Amino acid sequence: MLPRRRFLAVFAFLILAPAELYAAEPARPKLAVMVVLDQFRADYLSRWDVLYGEDGFRRLEKEGAWFQNCHYPYALTVTAAGHASLATGCSPDVHGIVHNEWFDRTSGEVIESVENNRYERVPAWPKDPPKDNDKETIKKKSRYGVSPQRLLAPTLADALKEATAAKSKVVSLSLKDRAAVMPGGLKPDACYWFDPDGGLFVTSTYYRDRVHDWVDTFNKEKPADRWFGKDWTKSNSDLDYERHSGPDDVDGEGKGYSQGRTFPHPLTGGLKQPGKAYYQAVYTSPFGNELLLELAERAIEAEKLGMRDAPDLLCLSFSANDAIGHVWGPDSQEVLDVTLRTDVLLGNLLGFLDDKVGKGKYVMVVTADHGVCPLPEVTRSHGTDAGRIDVSLLNQKASAFLDDKYGELEGKDRWFETGGVVRGYLNRSVIEKRGLREEDVFDALAQWLEKQPGIQKAYTRFELAKKADKDDLLGASMRRSYFADRSADVLIVPKPYFVYFDKLVGTNHATPHEYDTHVPLLVFGPGVNAGVYKEPITPLAVPVILAKLLGIKPPAKAEVEAPDKLFGPVTP
Repeated sequence: MLPRRRFLAVFAFLILAPAELYAAEPARPKLAVMVVLDQFRADYLSRWDVLYGEDGFRRLEKEGAWFQNCHYPYALTVTAAGHASLATGCSPDVHGIVHNEWFDRTSGEVIESVENNRYERVPAWPKDPPKDNDKETIKKKSRYGVSPQRLLAPTLADALKEATAAKSKVVSLSLKDRAAVMPGGLKPDACYWFDPDGGLFVTSTYYRDRVHDWVDTFNKEKPADRWFGKDWTKSNSDLDYERHSGPDDVDGEGKGYSQGRTFPHPLTGGLKQPGKAYYQAVYTSPFGNELLLELAERAIEAEKLGMRDAPDLLCLSFSANDAIGHVWGPDSQEVLDVTLRTDVLLGNLLGFLDDKVGKGKYVMVVTADHGVCPLPEVTRSHGTDAGRIDVSLLNQKASAFLDDKYGELEGKDRWFETGGVVRGYLNRSVIEKRGLREEDVFDALAQWLEKQPGIQKAYTRFELAKKADKDDLLGASMRRSYFADRSADVLIVPKPYFVYFDKLVGTNHATPHEYDTHVPLLVFGPGVNAGVYKEPITPLAVPVILAKLLGIKPPAKAEVEAPDKLFGPVTP
């Protein structure tokens, strides 16, 4: 037998030590924050790391997990598909959001991913639409009636609601409707996006009939008007921007909304008072992100996110990076500046959460929905083949090819539905009327496309419906973007560094090339093993990671598992 004194010591250790260890473990977070930086390439973190402060990206990198080899597994890398994938943990072939918009064969129209005409914009449209563009405003009125109902897989938000019997709150905010709607799931407590027609944050009657009081108060303050007549200037006047990015004026850059190609960029939109073009200019500047952060802070306080018994979810998608990147390109001084400002913005967000929710009481993931292709003119200047594919010319040539092969069409018949060969939907009724086999026409068109300048590969829907060859990585990524009822009949992959254009400026994404698929992934908060991770991972892991940190089941159709070594101990 043990001596009495030794027995008591061992007994005390067995009883007390686990309690001490348990108390030392971090508690389950009270708030999960998903931050999406729209069109933010992974190389921005390493390329400009020496320029960042200690409170934003560096804090996330040092105190959290930094995954440096994160790629989307599917080909059509666009905003709607990216946010849907980040929300559900699966690819477009499962969740059904194949693009930002697609041709709907039932209605015979191109529809947007979140468009739903059963609902209306909130606040309601004014009786008299804005006068700067009446026809366009009236034409697009229906797009403001939106819902998440085209998303065919449950989201992290849905899983959280189910796990807590709807006690958790979900708030999803963005400058873009689709970037707010997808992460918010079916029943968010608040879902808002920016309306450039009036400079307000709006929602849809799908969610509620009137905006929250905190949104109404914010809108009445007209915060988007504060930059009218001012300039977007460089945030660091002492920094040699050209050394870290490139010249301020290069071929291929656009001018935004009367903003010009070079700094400083005026913010009026060419108007004499705030109106749609001005609000679009704000959107296409770092100030759009600042506007969203202000609304997010209002939401955190008003909804008491992270301050209640049940854990909450806040989804934020900062869209200004995307608008700026499209106009001036990823190697521009404009993208460098908005990235530096994004670093400060994230530091401010983290500081706000530290103060309102508390350090160690929230988790955050920072990632992107896609990257972007460099301006072809910049790529060529570095000695690499690059170019622009003329959308109109390619459509004309494709129709001419089919005329030559199968005979010219008569009357109002057309080989393609809206958007031509670039959108990829053929007119099946015309093919049937001519007595042709769809597969033969699609194959012939695909083979012709692959001979055209700037085109790497073309896939038909018949080809994508078959199982991919294990060595065909490109084909596998295309199949992950293919959903039979919504995808095109022929899908085109441009060669690397080639972009479609209707204007000879700006750049784009939506390809399976590395500059579009490679995005950052930073995970921060209690229960996260900090460090740099080199192993391959996909952004589809985001909802799975957050679910595990929250102690709930991941979304039902999530395709990947979270890496075990990412997680440290947490209390239940």
